[in-house]
Amino acid sequence: MGLDIHLEADSRLSTTKIASALEKVGAHNIELTAQSVDGYFESGLTVTATKSSDATIYSEETKGLSFPVAMRCCFRVKGPEPEGLSPLRDLELFLRHVAAECEAHFLVSFQYESLMYWRDGGGLHVA
Repeated sequence: MGLDIHLEADSRLSTTKIASALEKVGAHNIELTAQSVDGYFESGLTVTATKSSDATIYSEETKGLSFPVAMRCCFRVKGPEPEGLSPLRDLELFLRHVAAECEAHFLVSFQYESLMYWRDGGGLHVA
């Protein structure tokens, strides 16, 4: 069984910024193209980010944020986590790094239903 967590961000979050954040928080096998970036964590978390041609926010909860979505990122948690590692911890480290290095507004939700994190002008927030 896999769990999908989605990030929807404005145009200030680029594939190069995502790739840099992935590298700095310990992802490996990072593959960067002009349109996408993929990365993998030892915890089993996989990350796939792509530039979006659909500007619609899909998250059911927005905390009042409204922006055209320019970047979509899917975090996939699949299978049991290896002992001593946590995909959700890797996700949070990644998000904290992105929020510290980039002013992009974004929403992070579990399957677009439950908001987990969001970043607005006040910084990163945890639901």
